[in-house]
Amino acid sequence: MMMRVLKPFTCRFCQTCHYSLESLTSHVKRHMIKYVRINRKKQKNEAKQDSITRTQENPLQCEYGWENFEWTVQNDTFRQNMICYTEEKAYQCQYCHKCFSQRSNLKQHIRTHTKEKPYQCEYCEKSFGWNTHLKTHIRTHKNEKPFKCDYCQMCFTTKQAVDLHMSTHTTEKPYQCEYCERRFARIAYVKQHIKTHTNEKPYQCEYCQKSFARNAHLEQHIRTHTKETPLQCQYCQKSFARNDTFKRHIVNHTKEKLYQCEYCEKSFVWNSLLKQHIKIHLKDKPFKCEYCQKSFTARAHLIKHTRTHTKEKPYQCQYCEKCFSQNHDLKQHIRTHTKEKPYQCDLCLKSFTVNANLKQHIKTHTKEKPFKCEYCEKSFSRNADLKRHIRIHTKEKSFQV
Repeated sequence: MMMRVLKPFTCRFCQTCHYSLESLTSHVKRHMIKYVRINRKKQKNEAKQDSITRTQENPLQCEYGWENFEWTVQNDTFRQNMICYTEEKAYQCQYCHKCFSQRSNLKQHIRTHTKEKPYQCEYCEKSFGWNTHLKTHIRTHKNEKPFKCDYCQMCFTTKQAVDLHMSTHTTEKPYQCEYCERRFARIAYVKQHIKTHTNEKPYQCEYCQKSFARNAHLEQHIRTHTKETPLQCQYCQKSFARNDTFKRHIVNHTKEKLYQCEYCEKSFVWNSLLKQHIKIHLKDKPFKCEYCQKSFTARAHLIKHTRTHTKEKPYQCQYCEKCFSQNHDLKQHIRTHTKEKPYQCDLCLKSFTVNANLKQHIKTHTKEKPFKCEYCEKSFSRNADLKRHIRIHTKEKSFQV
């Protein structure tokens, strides 16, 4: 099936529509390629000097209306453009036969086959196939964040990261998922989202053969094998393997709450928490259950709920025959086989299989008691403890004979 996306960029030569400026630019080059090839045939048997003189006196006119398009044939720029626009790719990969116009591009490509990583970090033992990747990695050690968001002044290590972040501020979402009604600001987002429907996991761990939908998740998982902790805190020099654990630790130092609710004065450390909070104000629940008329804010929540009626359990464990209705439950169950504990406390380094258990554990350090009794002023760190306490007031019995 094809993705249903808006195509706001139109070619002025043939009126075809494209979903991005990059796609349009690539398309326009095809018109230019044809134009160059036609004129190369005309000039093939003419002397070089005559060709230069004629080109200077009568610049070639593009048949597609590229009015200001002129070639200067007597310099290196022309030769470089001819390689690009005529798709002359003289350098071929010996492994997959892919062709490249530049020798340097071929060398970089070959490293994807040989797994060669000549660029090594001076702060840790990690190596990279490209120098640009090494430079980006070094920023995690130096905590350099040169790319700033235009809307909220948050800083990021890479331009790609700040571009992804800035799309959360804009309301424009032209790309729609083919399986549900969710829309996204970038086509990369919708491609990543579709994997949650197709359950595609192209990134496989070389140590345990576990697969992941995203390369970032694979890299994070590999650290559970290598025990690598490349993320270092600038305040206390503590190191972490997981990015989410590292960010959560930094907040303990900065206490920053950059995401503020537009309906009330409440602020949050994470944008995801803010989005979840805003739903309380909006009370918008367009997705209704056909069995019990219960409504939900997201289609994914409705799908999860519907399975409580249908008893559908599409997710099966690869180690045993147990099945689950939610993929999240399957992942938690698999950890009982692999003994993996990816959620680590940044205060005492204790690890947990489930994130909820980590959050509960952290409260033993912070002494936080968010669950308050409505009958008295007593507070509790766990909701279960609060419910048990309330029975003292209501005289409700836990178990009835």
